[in-house]
Amino acid sequence: MPPVLPRMLLALAPPTAYNPFCPVRSRVERKKPKATIPVQTLRRIPFYHQILSELEARGDTYVSSHYLAGFFKIDDTQVRKDVSVIGYKGKPKSGYQIRGLKQAIGEFLGINVENTAILIGAGKLASALSEYAGFAEFGLRIKAILDSDPKKIGKIMGGLTILSIDSLPRVVRSFDIGIAILTVPKEAAQQVCDLVMSLGIKAVWNFAPTQLRVPPDVAVRNENLAVGVAVLSHHLKKKETSAEGQTTAEN
Repeated sequence: MPPVLPRMLLALAPPTAYNPFCPVRSRVERKKPKATIPVQTLRRIPFYHQILSELEARGDTYVSSHYLAGFFKIDDTQVRKDVSVIGYKGKPKSGYQIRGLKQAIGEFLGINVENTAILIGAGKLASALSEYAGFAEFGLRIKAILDSDPKKIGKIMGGLTILSIDSLPRVVRSFDIGIAILTVPKEAAQQVCDLVMSLGIKAVWNFAPTQLRVPPDVAVRNENLAVGVAVLSHHLKKKETSAEGQTTAEN
């Protein structure tokens, strides 16, 4: 049976990579989710889950759309639209039941069940990812770490023994892997991506600084850290330019 594609990853992928799946059954009161989902809504939904988790840990039972809207600087109406996409209904004057909405989001994202992943490329970034405990909250469990460097094979990373890339077919079959996380050099990224896709993996989280080419039925998230730095740098430059312009005008 092919692994279920997690909306957690699809929510962060480009709209063309989105591919709906059948959610886990639940007794949570829900309406039928909309077929077409705005990409900005998909990107906000995982953060709603994080906020609700913090509120639940604090002992709260209900939350308003106004409170959630404050985190994103959006209107209350937009929050209600986002939640309607999930198919969950709140109560008038009470807001949303935190536990119920959190469960509905979990089902929508596919994180109420375990999503198994492999990490390919055992460098420093892979080490950080393998140690990150926050993945468990979103149902992601890294089952194996693989590399092609003989010097790394057999060493321990994130509590796992680094395996040879030659073990990939066996690992995918044994653990029913649904997600491949790539932290390989950009020159090898497409080749590795093609390899994991040939083994039936339909979700790829790519940390190599290159855009991967995948068919429409494969969800891919290209996580280019350099682009993030460039965006922040541009933001700072705009602020500096604006400040200089204001000083000149005052003089």
